[in-house]
Amino acid sequence: MTAKKRKRDRFLPMAWRVERVAPDEVYTFRWGRGAGYFTVHRGDIGSSHGNERLVETVHIVRDWVDESDVAAQARSWLNTRAQSQRRPA
Repeated sequence: MTAKKRKRDRFLPMAWRVERVAPDEVYTFRWGRGAGYFTVHRGDIGSSHGNERLVETVHIVRDWVDESDVAAQARSWLNTRAQSQRRPA
């Protein structure tokens, strides 16, 4: 097994969630169990393990249990982002 493969598999199982915010605005949320963070990527990156189109890394203290945890974190991130865009500069 290569070092690259060992590093990639370190946080398996992994969950991905794609959220369409607008017709031209899509984000993929990727969360590996045991990672301590989830990543947000611009666009639909499929089931990629890479960091292409990385927007943000969000540190989190607990792991996901099922899809509803991933969905809740995605909604929370999107809500926080929307609120920050509405604030006057």
